[in-house]
Amino acid sequence: MVFKKPLALALLLVSFCLGQGQVYRFMTYNLLNYEHPVTRDTYFQTVIKETAPDVLVCEEVKGTAGYNNFLDNVLNEVNPGEWAGAQFTDQTADQDIALYYKPAHFNFVSTKTISAPQYYGLRSVVEFVLEQVSTGVRIRVYGVHLKAGRDTDNADIRRKETTILRNYLNDLAPGSHFIVCGDFNIYSNTNNAEPAFNILTQPGSDPDGQLFDPVDRIGQWHNNSAFADVHTQSTRTADLGDGGSTGGLDDRFDWIFASGAVMEETYDMTYITDTYWAFGNDGNHFNKAVNYGTNSLVSATVANALATASDHLPVIADFRFPVGGSSPYKIVVSEIMPNPAKVSDTYGEWLEIYNNDTITIDLSGWILKDAGNDYHRINAENGTVIIEPGKYLVMGRNAEPSLNGGYYADYEYSNLSFSNFNDQLILLDAGQKLVDEVYYTNAFPYSSGVSMYLPDMNLDNNLVGNWKASTTPYGKGDKGTPGRAWDDTLAVEITGSELPIGFSLHQNYPNPFNPVTTIRYDLPEKTRVRIVVFDLLGRRVRDLVDAGEEPGFHTVRWDGKNNDGQPVGAGVYLYRIKADQFTAVRKMVLLK
Repeated sequence: MVFKKPLALALLLVSFCLGQGQVYRFMTYNLLNYEHPVTRDTYFQTVIKETAPDVLVCEEVKGTAGYNNFLDNVLNEVNPGEWAGAQFTDQTADQDIALYYKPAHFNFVSTKTISAPQYYGLRSVVEFVLEQVSTGVRIRVYGVHLKAGRDTDNADIRRKETTILRNYLNDLAPGSHFIVCGDFNIYSNTNNAEPAFNILTQPGSDPDGQLFDPVDRIGQWHNNSAFADVHTQSTRTADLGDGGSTGGLDDRFDWIFASGAVMEETYDMTYITDTYWAFGNDGNHFNKAVNYGTNSLVSATVANALATASDHLPVIADFRFPVGGSSPYKIVVSEIMPNPAKVSDTYGEWLEIYNNDTITIDLSGWILKDAGNDYHRINAENGTVIIEPGKYLVMGRNAEPSLNGGYYADYEYSNLSFSNFNDQLILLDAGQKLVDEVYYTNAFPYSSGVSMYLPDMNLDNNLVGNWKASTTPYGKGDKGTPGRAWDDTLAVEITGSELPIGFSLHQNYPNPFNPVTTIRYDLPEKTRVRIVVFDLLGRRVRDLVDAGEEPGFHTVRWDGKNNDGQPVGAGVYLYRIKADQFTAVRKMVLLK
C-alpha cells in the first residue's frame, strides 16, 4: 500500500496533539549548492511557506555567504524576524551544513563538528544542541551529508563516515534524545554493497547510538517502485542549468532518523506518529519529476517550486515537547537520601514527598526525572500512587527493607539515581507540568548516611538554608525519617475540612507484595476499628488493628507474619475492617 501524508492531515495531527504538549516541526533540506541563487529564492520561499518548519537543517550550503543569504533572503522573507541561525562551521568540503531555528521556541546552545579524517575525503557531521525555551529540555540535532556516488569506493567512504558517527552516538548517555538528518546518499540496506545503513540502524554492541526510521520503510529503495512514496531524489528529469541530478524520483537519500528515546513516549522529545513525510511526494511520481502532470498532495505552484528550487525533496517530521508551566497540585519534595551509608546507592536511595494540598492526589502518570536522561513514569504496578492530604509517601530505588537499609518504600522507581555531589530532582504531573523541583549541591545539609529534610513545607526547597540534616536513625542505622515528619510524627494534624467523607478500606499496596504491604483506611468519625487478616479457609492469621481511633486517613502495615510472629506461606489472603456499622473485605497476594 502506498504511504501518503497530506499536509492537511499532518497539521490536523499537530493541532490535536497540542493539548498533550508543544509540537514543533523539524525539516531537512538539501539546497543544491546554495550560495546566492537569486533566481531560486522565490521557489525556496514557497516551499518554506508550505512546510512551516520550526527547526531546519540544510545541506549543500556554500560557505558563510550561502548561510547568511538563505537566512536573509528566504527564511526571514517568509517569516520576518522569526528565524535565527546556529553557529556556522565551514567544513572545508564546500558542502556545508547549516541549522536554522525559531528563537521563540528554541535557544541555541552549541555547535560541534564531529571531525572525519580529511585525507580519506570523508565529510564531517555537525552536532547542534538546542534547548526548548519554556522547559529547558535539551536535544541534539546532527546534520549529515555523506559522500555521493554508487561505486564501491564511495560506498566504502560512507561506511567510514557512518562508523565515526555511530561511535560518537554510542558514547552519549543511555536514553539520550537526538535526531540525525540530512542527505545520506545511501542506495540500499544491503550490508555488503552499502554497509552504512546497517551501521547506523542495527543495535550493534552498543545500542545507545542506534537510529530508527520513523516510518520503518526499509529495503531496496533504489529505483524500486515499491518505495515510490519515500523517494526524495531527483525532483526533476530536465537539466535546469544548476547542476542538479535529473533522474526523477527513484532514490531515498534524505532522512530524519531518531534515537530510541525519541521514538518512545518520553518526556523530553517524542516523535508524533504519521507526521514523517518526504514533502510533495504523493507516491505517483516514480522516475518522474515531482511536478509532472498532477500532484495529488500539493498544488501545481508548490510542485513547480519543489522541482525548481533543488533536486532533493525536503523531509519533515513533527515532535512533541513538554507543556511547560506550573502544576496546580501542591506536592512537595520533603526529604532526600542521596547517599546512604549502610547499603549501596543502588538499593538505599530514596525521596519523600508530602501532600500539602487539601485533596487526595493520584500520582499515576506523573514523572520523576533529573536534568539529564534519568526518567521514570509513575504507575500503580510499582506500589501506591495515592497520597492523602497531610500525608507522606516514600519512593525508593528498592522496596525491600532487608536490602534498602531498613526503610519502607511505598513506591519503587527505576531509571533514576541521585548524584552524591549535586543533582536535580524534577516532579511533573500527568500533564507534564512542573509540580516541584530541587537543585541540590554538596552545600546542602546531607552526608553519607544522613538525609536532608524540609522542616516547613511552605519554604522554597531550592534554597540550601531551608533544609536540615536528619538526626533520627532508621532501619539499619542511617539517619532520616522516611514516611514521617522530621519530628518523627506520622502526619500533621488533620483539620475538619480535610476529614474523609465516609468509611473506606483501600486496596493494599504494593500488591502482590513480599514481605511487607500497607493497608489504608478512612474514618470520618471517632470509632473503634478492627482489622484482621484471614486465609482463604477463613482462619484468622493476624490481628492488625483493634483499638479506638480518631477520624482521618490511616494506614497499617502487615509484615507477612502471623500472631505468633512466624512468617506465613505465599498465597492469597483476605483483610477485613469493622468500624462502627461499616464492614469491608479485600484480597491481597503474598509472594515468596
